[in-house]
Amino acid sequence: MALALLTMSTSGCATENSSAACPREVAYSRQQQEQAADELAGMPAGIVRDRFMPDYGRLRDQARACRGEST
Repeated sequence: MALALLTMSTSGCATENSSAACPREVAYSRQQQEQAADELAGMPAGIVRDRFMPDYGRLRDQARACRGEST
């Protein structure tokens, strides 16, 4: 029992990235991306464009890096 608990408690210390533990980003079609770009361009500057969108881009980059993919 103690060995099982010790094994479980140290399993979170692995140094290798596991792609199974990495989040998957949503894949959007070219048409969806173009529509989003058009809608975003039509919005006034503000919190969404200046804060949320760059944050989302960083999260997608981090998810790809976690899986060992190039960004």
